[in-house]
Amino acid sequence: MKKDEPPFTFPKTLQEFEYAFNDYGQLRHIKSREPFVFNAREDLHRWNQKRYEALGEIITQYVYELLEKKCNMTKEILPVDAADDEPTSFIYLSPDALSNPSKLLVLIQGSGVVRAGQWARRLIINQDLDSGTQIPFINRAMEVGDTTKEVQATVLDVELIF
Repeated sequence: MKKDEPPFTFPKTLQEFEYAFNDYGQLRHIKSREPFVFNAREDLHRWNQKRYEALGEIITQYVYELLEKKCNMTKEILPVDAADDEPTSFIYLSPDALSNPSKLLVLIQGSGVVRAGQWARRLIINQDLDSGTQIPFINRAMEVGDTTKEVQATVLDVELIF
């Protein structure tokens, strides 16, 4: 921390940050209804960046909640038989992943700040949840019938994004 820089202590929830997602999935200030402002404090770029990162961690947890509640995905800790002192991670599975051999959806954690269920934090923060998360594609994949053409069309749509 620099001499004139405020401490890097930030809110732990969206509500404490005074932000919420509106009906359109856009992140807005609770009182002003304005989009997120990166430069909350002029001339304090490092502090603003740390604040942004703290908000990003909260948004990651929010997206995890949406994966479980809105998409009905199941969070599974791996390895399943890990000892208490062994490192673990987790994946998300479609609700009937272990019992439905014809339809399986798995989200595997990557590295870096963008986590399972997200395309880009920047899009979530500056645009909306539909742009920045994989939720619309997950929901569509869950709704697709069992015909091969429908499944191939869904996979193709997702591949075209990249």
